[in-house]
Amino acid sequence: MSKKILDVAIIGAGFAGIGAAVKLRQAGIKNVQVFEKTDGIGGTWYDNTYPGAACDVPSHLYCYSFAPNPAWSRVYSPQAEIQSYIERVVDQFQLRPLIRLQTQIIAASFDGANKIWLLQTKTGEQVRARFVVWSVAFLGTPQIPDFPDLAKFEGPVFHSARWDHQVDLAGKNVVIVGSAASALQIGPVIAPQVKSLTMFQRTANYVMQRDDRNYSNFTKTMFRYLPFTNRVLRWLYQMRHDKLFFQGLQPGNWMNRLMRKRSLAYLSSKISDPELRAKLTGDYELGCKRILISDDFYDMFLRDNVQLLTDGIARFDKSAIHTKTGQTIAADVVIMATGFAATSIMPDIQITGIDGQDMQQWRKHSQALKGLLIEGFPNSFFMLGPNTGLGHSSMILMIESQLKYMLAAIKAIKPGQTITPKAEAVQAYNQQIQAELATKVWATSCKSWYKQENGFNSTMWPRSTSAYEKMMKTVDWDELDIR
Repeated sequence: MSKKILDVAIIGAGFAGIGAAVKLRQAGIKNVQVFEKTDGIGGTWYDNTYPGAACDVPSHLYCYSFAPNPAWSRVYSPQAEIQSYIERVVDQFQLRPLIRLQTQIIAASFDGANKIWLLQTKTGEQVRARFVVWSVAFLGTPQIPDFPDLAKFEGPVFHSARWDHQVDLAGKNVVIVGSAASALQIGPVIAPQVKSLTMFQRTANYVMQRDDRNYSNFTKTMFRYLPFTNRVLRWLYQMRHDKLFFQGLQPGNWMNRLMRKRSLAYLSSKISDPELRAKLTGDYELGCKRILISDDFYDMFLRDNVQLLTDGIARFDKSAIHTKTGQTIAADVVIMATGFAATSIMPDIQITGIDGQDMQQWRKHSQALKGLLIEGFPNSFFMLGPNTGLGHSSMILMIESQLKYMLAAIKAIKPGQTITPKAEAVQAYNQQIQAELATKVWATSCKSWYKQENGFNSTMWPRSTSAYEKMMKTVDWDELDIR
C-alpha cells in the first residue's frame, strides 16, 4: 500500500474526469491523480470509433466553457475531432503527469477510522485518497442480448462500441442488430461498401433532420480571432435547447406536437414507400425514447442493397440469422448496435461505504442528492450520477455545474472531516424529482433505457440545464452531514 495519501483520486479520464482535474488544479489542489482503465483518454469518445461516430449536439455546446474550441470544422463534430479536442485540453492544462492509463480500479472501501478511501487496482496496488471523484462512463458497458445459438455463428461479431477495425466489410453481407443512435450513424457510412446491409429494428425511432454543415473558412477565422463569438454561439445554442427543445419533452404540448409533425414530415419527404414508411414511424410519444438526428439515415434505405427488418431474431447458425417468421438472412459480419447498460452505474467496481454499505444494494433503487452525492458514501462525488441525463442538450453543461458544487464542497472540508448527504435531504430531493418526471414524456408507456426494470427513472433530469446550473451554484450546507 502506498504511504502517500492523495487529496483527490479521479476515476475515469473522459470529459467529467478531465474537467475535474483541470478545476482541482486551478483551485490549488495539486495532489490529484486520474485513474483510467483503458490505454487512452477521452472516455466514450476513445471507446466509440465506429464509422460515422459523431456528436448529436452542436460542437460549440460540446466543449468546456473554460476551453473553447475555435477550430471545429462542422456544426456537429465527428468523433476524431472530439478526441483531438480532449487531448489538446489535457496538454493545454498539463495534465498528462497526473493520468495513469491502463490502471483499472476494481474496488473501493471507506476507512471510517482514518476517514480516507482505500482503492484497489486490478494489479493489486492499493491507493489512499481523501476524496474520490467517480467519473466512470455512464454509457460504458456494452449490452448484447443473449440470442439463441449466437455462439454458432462463425463470422465476426462485435458491439458498435468495441469496433473491430481489423474486419473488412467491403463486399460482405453485413447485419446490424439495432436501429437507434449508433446504428443510425454506422449504416449510411458502410452501406456503399457492403454487398448487403440488413438492419434489425425492434422499435421505430423519431428522427429529426440534422442540418449539419461545414463551417466556412471565414467563420472559422471569426471563431479564432473574435473569441467572444464562441461564447455567444454557445449561449445561443444552450438557450435554444433549453427554451425550445426542452419544451418538446412535455407530452402533448405545442412543441412536442410540432417536433413530431416535423419528424414525420421529414420521414415522408424521404421515404415514399408506404410499407417502409410505416415501419419507420414511431407509435409512442415523441421523446419517450431518445430523439435521433440524421441527414442520411432515411436515404440509406433507398439503396437496393439495404433492407429493414422488424421481425425478431429466432436463432443464429454458422452463416445466417433465422427470424421468427422463418426468413433466413445471410450474414458474414454481425454488428451489435444494441446499446448499453445505462441504468447500471459502475457495475464493475465493488464500492463499500460507511458500516459496510454495498453499492450493489444502492443500485437497485439508484438515487442521489443533486445527482452527485450518495448517502453512506462520504467524500465521494459521482459525476453524472442518478437523474442527470438529458434528452435535449449537452452533458458538458451538467458536468461543469457539478464541478462548481464539488469544488466548493472539497475546499470547505478540513483534513479529517467527511461530507455526506443527509438521508432526509436525499429523500426530499428525489421525491421532488420523481414528481416532476411523472409529468414528462419519459413517464409515458414506451420501453426505454431511461427507466429501470421496475419503471423507476433514475436516469433523466426533469428540468433545463440552466435550472441545474442555478441549483448547483451554491452548496446548501443544511442538506449535508459534515463530521
